[in-house]
Amino acid sequence: MADKCVLVIDDDFEFMEGDLKRGLEKHHFKVVGETDPSKAVSRIKSIKPHIVLLDILFPEGKLGKPTLERIKNKYPNLPVVMITSTLADEEYRPEDYMLADYRYAKEALAQGNFDDLAIQLDKLINKAEVKEEDGENDEIGLSRHGFIVGKSMAMQDVAEMVEKVADQDHTVIITGESGTGKEMITEAIHFSSPRKEGPFVKLNCAALTETLLESELFGHEKGAFTGAHKRKEGRFRQAHGGSILLDEVSEMSLSMQVKLLRVLQEREITRVGGEEVIKVDVRLIAATNKDLLKEIEKGRFREDLFYRLNVVSIHMPPLRERKKDIPLFFEYFVNKANKDSNKKVLPLFRKDVRELLVSYTWPGNIRELENMISRAVALSDENILQVSNFLYSIKENRPSSDLPSDVPAIVDRIFKKEWNWENIKAEYAAKGKMRKKILLNIVDQWRERHGRRPIYDDLAELLSIHPGNVRRIYSEEGINLTKLAK
Repeated sequence: MADKCVLVIDDDFEFMEGDLKRGLEKHHFKVVGETDPSKAVSRIKSIKPHIVLLDILFPEGKLGKPTLERIKNKYPNLPVVMITSTLADEEYRPEDYMLADYRYAKEALAQGNFDDLAIQLDKLINKAEVKEEDGENDEIGLSRHGFIVGKSMAMQDVAEMVEKVADQDHTVIITGESGTGKEMITEAIHFSSPRKEGPFVKLNCAALTETLLESELFGHEKGAFTGAHKRKEGRFRQAHGGSILLDEVSEMSLSMQVKLLRVLQEREITRVGGEEVIKVDVRLIAATNKDLLKEIEKGRFREDLFYRLNVVSIHMPPLRERKKDIPLFFEYFVNKANKDSNKKVLPLFRKDVRELLVSYTWPGNIRELENMISRAVALSDENILQVSNFLYSIKENRPSSDLPSDVPAIVDRIFKKEWNWENIKAEYAAKGKMRKKILLNIVDQWRERHGRRPIYDDLAELLSIHPGNVRRIYSEEGINLTKLAK
């Protein structure tokens, strides 16, 4: 008879391990232990037990109840048996949990009556009829490609599109606001494609000047320009046989767009300062947070390049349009933050925390959510995140319509590092002259604080964007920074 797996979640497991194994293994039970309740769901996912024995009281407090709730939310058919030797029945009644399929096992354990316990476990296992798909669908919405799909229809469509396009070799363009997960989708496409054994190379086009961008993409010969002390292979050559992601492709100059178009048409490159024509076998995936059709209308993006890139288009919806997925991200990022900060915060989503996060507008999208949760976990002194852990990041639970209209107050948020350009762009995109007033007031406040007019590098650091983009942003609003009074 095949062994049935029992997962015991108890901080005292090492002391009871010998008795449990001797008492249950003769009844064909395999006993596995875990002392950390925050790892309950991940352990269940990895070992797929038939039943769980869960302690109520841990050194950090009565964590049995929230742990049980997490397990039942993910594995509703998995039987969980509550065990304790320290709490009286009246302190922790079964009805307090309002969840099915569990029993106290403290009497059997205390008396060493493992035969009766084994019979009870068998009955619960047979009654539960745990389905294999429960262990596959527990997840946090992770697809087999490694990104969080979630329950929203918009992301279901994205997952379906990734499935369709991954095995093909078409050029793909991924659109969506900053922080929506465009790079993650790119990785999913590459590592699900026939090119997955090849290199995956990434480059942010907005982070480099035109000269540096050309050198990074195509490489350069020794002596091609000042500082070129030796030959350098470009990113296209590095990506040969694999895929390359050009992030923020809309930030390329028109002359660089012409050179990129040639690569797509001819599948060949020439190093800066060189004459050798080099063939490249690369799948190009581009990403942008802009509407390229509008950029074409404004003369900032080439139409012929757009149609070369837009063979397959995938749009990443903003987080405010997929708020039903926030609980999935919450658990994933809490667990990730635990690893990063060596914490043991339970990823239990309290109702008041859920209401706070779901009502927020998320101008920074998933990246903002991850940063907010990471900070909350790092600074939390409790086992479960509370609303107070997020109040530093979300000053007030307000609807979008209640955004501050006082320009100095908005700019003050920027100087306090509470907001950056992404917030302004998301919240005031359609506010008429508001953005121009904000940009001018940033310069005025900088002058008051530092006694001089800011340079582009100062504003770039303040707004969390590349210096090259500052000039463009101010120019789009009709502001010539160099002509402003010093």
